[in-house]
Amino acid sequence: MACQGKQSKHVTLALLVACWFVLLSSCKANLKAETEALLKWKKSLPAGQPILNSWVEQINSTASSPCIWHGIACNDEGSVAEINLAYSGLKGTIPMNIRMISKVQYLDLSINSFNGSLPLSLANLTQVYELDVSQNNITGKLDSRLFPDGTGKSKTGLLSLKNFLLQTNELVGRIPEEIGNSKLLVLLALDGNYFFGPIPSSLGNLSDLTIIRLADNQLSGQIPGNIGTLKLTEVI
Repeated sequence: MACQGKQSKHVTLALLVACWFVLLSSCKANLKAETEALLKWKKSLPAGQPILNSWVEQINSTASSPCIWHGIACNDEGSVAEINLAYSGLKGTIPMNIRMISKVQYLDLSINSFNGSLPLSLANLTQVYELDVSQNNITGKLDSRLFPDGTGKSKTGLLSLKNFLLQTNELVGRIPEEIGNSKLLVLLALDGNYFFGPIPSSLGNLSDLTIIRLADNQLSGQIPGNIGTLKLTEVI
């Protein structure tokens, strides 16, 4: 019996060690993918943007880790959790491969000169709670597919959002009704764009919404009655 007990402990220890190595390998693979995605993004941007000089790949050096790069912070597992490039004078577009940075929770690209549309691949950032792309030159429509209802097979979508700031851009089209699927929204800033059409009634279902900014657009129609039930502290 004693031998069996020792064998059981040895098996348990071996399994724990094996699991640890699998987890470590997975973390390294994820960090490698994130590093490659960030470097590819930097390469796609116009030259002469010194704010990203620390974004370099060096063989066998901790400088290769994005966790020590400008504007990047990582979680305890070593995955990129925050990207803060506000006020950085950056130009270019938000890349499709931003989906590779899938663990990010805070993404601030505000007050730059980014152009182009918001890539649908942002829907892969399922953990992001703050997305700020305000005061740029973003064009195109706000894609409804960024806000799935969560009942289908899709496991993507900006459904963890609490603060969503897109003000002072060049976005057009209707504000999608599906934005009401982001049930955790507290702050929604879409002012200073070219949105037209009605205000989505689904906003009235966002019980945590306290700040809503829709001014300086081309919206029409009446304000949905259910928005009046929200405990708003700021409406513009």
